[in-house]
Amino acid sequence: MLNKLIKHEWKETWKIPSLSCLVLIVVTCICALCLMRMEPPAVENAINMGALLLTTLYSMMVSCATILILIYFGIRFYRNLYTDEGYLMHTLPVTPRQLILSKTLVASLWYFICSLLTVWFVIIIFSFCLPVIALDGPELTLDWLMANSNSLFGMSLPAFLVYYLLISAVSAFSNALILYGAVSLGQLFSKHKVMASILCYIGFSMLIQTVTSFAMTPYLTKMILTERVSGELARSTAGVPEFMGVFIRGTLLVALLGSLLAAVGAYILTEYMMNKQLNLD
Repeated sequence: MLNKLIKHEWKETWKIPSLSCLVLIVVTCICALCLMRMEPPAVENAINMGALLLTTLYSMMVSCATILILIYFGIRFYRNLYTDEGYLMHTLPVTPRQLILSKTLVASLWYFICSLLTVWFVIIIFSFCLPVIALDGPELTLDWLMANSNSLFGMSLPAFLVYYLLISAVSAFSNALILYGAVSLGQLFSKHKVMASILCYIGFSMLIQTVTSFAMTPYLTKMILTERVSGELARSTAGVPEFMGVFIRGTLLVALLGSLLAAVGAYILTEYMMNKQLNLD
């Protein structure tokens, strides 16, 4: 029955995320073509404001598309399970766990696809943006990343890509469950359930961010102490601070553990609300 739920959820939800991704692909191509036609400033210490503004607007569009997909799945989860549709969904011969898993797997798959596309888009845009934003702007090339991956990420580039794929998958699963946990908690309110769900989601996000920041304190302290002792930041041959690799590796590890813990907590909350505190409109 879980397979049928997943197939039904996929058929009902693929249009909006697909359209959002298609729009981003078109916008990325247009933005890349515009940057290719630009030239860096003629003098040093000058900035091509056109390239900078175009890149900023593009980044905002990518963020808006991601938020749109997030809102779409949140609204669908609420309508399917906590409104009039919920009376039908909860009478099906399925368990709340199967309902949660089917929606979480589909939503997390789309989040994962969007995260990969976002990184790919950003790499494409910055590959064209950095050389034209300033006269001596650096070029983001594969050879440069391969040569300086240890300084940048604290690991080789292939290892970083594998690690990033793992984090993206776990984060996508975690984001979907956090969203559904916030919606499930918000439906307990008698009025303004949508607003309550939004506030719960913001609260969960702030809590997770705060805990993650505290977990990163040892790495931040090490960076400050290193700078004070040496008097200046030691740099590698590529001009990358030596602590950068350690900091990024630690950040990725904390992000992975934080996503796992958040996913477990959000799932327990969602299943408990659906089993014990179901409040349909």
